[in-house]
Amino acid sequence: MKKLLAKIITMLLATILLVACNKGKDNLTPVVTSKTFVPKVITLVYSYGRTAVYTMDYNDLLQLKTIDILYKTDDGENKLQTKIGYDETGLMTTINIEDANNELNYATTFYYDLNNDISDLEFVIEGVIQETNFQYDPNNRIYAVDGELGNFPMGWRFDEDNNLTEMSVTSNLFMLTSSESEKGVFQHLDLQPALTIWYGLLFYLSPYELYFFNQKDLDRFKATEFYYDYEEKVRDENGNLIAFKMVPDNPLAGTISYTISYKEY
Repeated sequence: MKKLLAKIITMLLATILLVACNKGKDNLTPVVTSKTFVPKVITLVYSYGRTAVYTMDYNDLLQLKTIDILYKTDDGENKLQTKIGYDETGLMTTINIEDANNELNYATTFYYDLNNDISDLEFVIEGVIQETNFQYDPNNRIYAVDGELGNFPMGWRFDEDNNLTEMSVTSNLFMLTSSESEKGVFQHLDLQPALTIWYGLLFYLSPYELYFFNQKDLDRFKATEFYYDYEEKVRDENGNLIAFKMVPDNPLAGTISYTISYKEY
């Protein structure tokens, strides 16, 4: 009886394997090798001459650990160095940025509640703690910061995957629309709201330069009185976005040309 049962099982496995092989031949489905790419260098060239180069490095968990920033204008160069720290659970807790040319230092520390949502932040400029009022609306996924600085109040709305969808600086509202068909520059980044909030606090005049750390393929960056469309997109053989332009609705504003190189993990 055992020999008969073993023979039946063998015949069934052979039949299943034969059907699977035939189905594979009919569909001719290629074998897809999973690769992980993260942006290494992002270069922006403004039509009026300004250049910004962001060089990024990551830890073993594909979390950003450093961002070196180089600005070039007709007046010369300026370099900024950013170091990012995490706690034992992987939450982003500290982001320190140094402006060596001007001997300036900015330090941001994030605190979390039991749900791993940001509960407060500390923003320090040259050793001086800035007075801030931090709030979070979990139902709408909106973080808000107010205080004495000229760029306050500020706000950030995120989707369920921590992609930024809206940002406000004083009375100015920025909105992002994206395509669902392709991936964005930071498609494999460990997205955390702290990173986007930090960048907004420091670089609120040009929050778009690092693609808002978005995993989605952005189509439009819309402000209260103007907008930029993401056009002339070029992708490599792995689907990574390696070049595009931000084109304004007003030609006098000038275009911003991006090129991106990636590191494979």
